[in-house]
Amino acid sequence: MKNRIIALFSAAVLCFGICLPQASALQIRAESAFVMDGNTGEELYADQADQARVPASMTKVLTAYITYQEMAAGRLTPETAVKISKNAAAKSRDSSYPMAVPLQEGSTYTVDTLLHLIMIPSASASCIAMAEHISGSESAFVERMNQTAKELGLNATYFNCHGARPNYITARSQAKLTKAFIDTYPDILRITSKSGVTFNGRYYNNTNHMLNTMAPYEGLDGFKTGTIAESGYCVTTTAVRNGHRVIAVVMKSTSDTQRFADSRQLLDYGFEQIRLRDASRAATQVQLLAQPDSIRPYQPVSFQVKLSGVSVPYTAKAQWYINDEPIAQYGNDSFQAANGKISTMHYTLHELNAAEMTVRFALTMPDGSEKSAEAVVPIEQRPLTFTGSLNIQSAAVYPGKALTVTAAIAGRNGLSPIHLPAGWMWDGEPIDGYTNPAFAVINDAADSQYQLRIPADAQPGSHTLSFFVGADGSTGVEPLLLSADITIVSAPADLQR
Repeated sequence: MKNRIIALFSAAVLCFGICLPQASALQIRAESAFVMDGNTGEELYADQADQARVPASMTKVLTAYITYQEMAAGRLTPETAVKISKNAAAKSRDSSYPMAVPLQEGSTYTVDTLLHLIMIPSASASCIAMAEHISGSESAFVERMNQTAKELGLNATYFNCHGARPNYITARSQAKLTKAFIDTYPDILRITSKSGVTFNGRYYNNTNHMLNTMAPYEGLDGFKTGTIAESGYCVTTTAVRNGHRVIAVVMKSTSDTQRFADSRQLLDYGFEQIRLRDASRAATQVQLLAQPDSIRPYQPVSFQVKLSGVSVPYTAKAQWYINDEPIAQYGNDSFQAANGKISTMHYTLHELNAAEMTVRFALTMPDGSEKSAEAVVPIEQRPLTFTGSLNIQSAAVYPGKALTVTAAIAGRNGLSPIHLPAGWMWDGEPIDGYTNPAFAVINDAADSQYQLRIPADAQPGSHTLSFFVGADGSTGVEPLLLSADITIVSAPADLQR
């Protein structure tokens, strides 16, 4: 019976058109930069993205995130009144806590109002007011910030809730936090997309000038700036085009204008990379290169596929399947697809429960579409068979003594090497430490040695020592059981009788 090989792939030919400059041509002045596919979390660009830097007021993103956590838990609502402490009121007028948006001591403001002040004009004292309301003090709230950062898998350390003093985070982690925020609490975009906010009769521009004083960026809907002496000029931006979201992080750029120039380039680059990668995914072909003509139980075999048509490398979920069941050790949620890349699966069948088996490799794209190839392989209906013997048939042993027992097995299966379940038993029960699910048989022969030690306090009686090959219920190998009768006698003199 010949193999039936089925290769599933799109035959479409896609033209890429004119591309934006490659990453090497980007004129980025920031010391760290990172671009993420906001839909999938895929890295699109990274430069010093894992260097911890001062985020300044980008710190406020985590403060706002925790505020949304409280609303999701039902402990706050957008209309919850937050009373302003003497501490928060004083710092709202202190220019060393930018942006200074005055709050009145003893007055109350809604959570939604404070979130607008935190995320639009970047009001540090509004962060302190929320921290005190949620945790009782800023220091207690900062403990929660660090715990939340850990839970989100961020490389970040916080000492305050506002960023007017140094905290530390990587550009990659800032992007990861932003994606988690948007994915979990998309209402935040209602706030970050606004060009400004009016509070107490004064209009405050959004510090993200790509929303107001600069030329607008198509699809931009946030996210947060940050600037203090230690941080330089930072900004996280995000935009959506044609259903695709890009998140870009700039840290320690050289000026207010430059950080947004950096961001525009990075967002443009991100959208172009997504376009190229989507085209590359659509053009990908998966081809089976190698598979056996048939398979026997316990015969190691290999299956191999090769990718072609991949014009731009990308990330996808890769998985090998046997009869539509995923093989755990042969799955990768972050498989790096590249042209000519080969994936190999090694497999050993253990049972004869079907006439054939289906092997499939599938790449699953972020939109759920698949590129795959499969083969149907006949299963040879020949279980492995062995004969064998122990070096003793019976023995009498007195307490405190030892006996070496050797099992030798042989077969005519024509497979080498093969690995079978095997082991030693005492009175039908497996002996701890002397069972092996992958006992090696080389050139149809193997042996195993067991040192039988009789405890000094053992009682006289008859027992059975056995060596087995093949697991109970397996149809891939005919079970073999070799046994010896062991009699424990009470004293050495009994051996002479």
